[in-house]
Amino acid sequence: MRTKSQTTRSAWGVAIAAAALTLGACDTANDAINAIDDIGNDADVYYYVSLGTSLSVGVQPDSNGILLPTDDGYADELYDRIKPGFEAAGAQPRELRFVKLGCPGETLKKLAEGGSCPYLAGSQLEAAIDFLDDNTDKVHLVTIDIGGNDFRDADCIDTTVDFDCVNTVSMQIATDLAVVLAALNNAADASTTIVGMNYYNPYLSSWLEEDAAGQTLAMESAQALSVVTDVLGTTYDTAGIPVADVAAAFQSDDFTTIVAYPLPSPNDQLPVNVANICDYTYMCDPDPVGPDIHANRTGYSLIADTIAAILP
Repeated sequence: MRTKSQTTRSAWGVAIAAAALTLGACDTANDAINAIDDIGNDADVYYYVSLGTSLSVGVQPDSNGILLPTDDGYADELYDRIKPGFEAAGAQPRELRFVKLGCPGETLKKLAEGGSCPYLAGSQLEAAIDFLDDNTDKVHLVTIDIGGNDFRDADCIDTTVDFDCVNTVSMQIATDLAVVLAALNNAADASTTIVGMNYYNPYLSSWLEEDAAGQTLAMESAQALSVVTDVLGTTYDTAGIPVADVAAAFQSDDFTTIVAYPLPSPNDQLPVNVANICDYTYMCDPDPVGPDIHANRTGYSLIADTIAAILP
């Protein structure tokens, strides 16, 4: 089966610092691939391969605000969830192993051509294709999150939203993603499940600025991210790949439901989508930890839930 507030602008800027993490993250990925030589081609050994951005390697800020890859990301949690059931379901004893190939700061261009992370194969996509080729029907699952950094890098959102920019970058994401998905589909065995995902909306935190401009930006950002969400959904669907609706899981478009929140008035009552972005990411955390776009453990767990719900 195949225009941003100062708070939000700072958070997206922090994400650029993730480039400093790439060497360690990608060395881990390369080590994982090299380790296959030690495993041998045991017919009872299968793999879950995760691809994508900093979210796929579980990046989170530490207490000093330094961004670090962790073992608490959505891919790690998803692996822990599916491993017992997969292994128990086999007619013969089998083992599921985890290969994490993601790269902080990855864009579609970098994923396809190489960039931030020094993959032995040249790029993340080439590393994935090599792994799929080498392990044929032994790859049980591939997950991918990609496109979020493409949108961020386009700077369509500042103090206002440039919808012409949103539409332009969304179409480019669709074009580039289609090429990546075709390559993965061509390399994957028919028994391999490939699953994509869309994104939550970190720009919603501008609501906390307590003025009309901040609330307007939050609402317009939701419109902008809906365009990206629709494009991702259509592109994955065209490739025959299911997409986990993370945007819906975070209730990203729900400004109507109002919930109590432990902040001073007027932010003691928030739209549920704004409350969720505070609860599930570091966007509302004070300096030095936040504001930061990455999911916290609760957010990563919700993403894992959302992906697990659509697995066959």
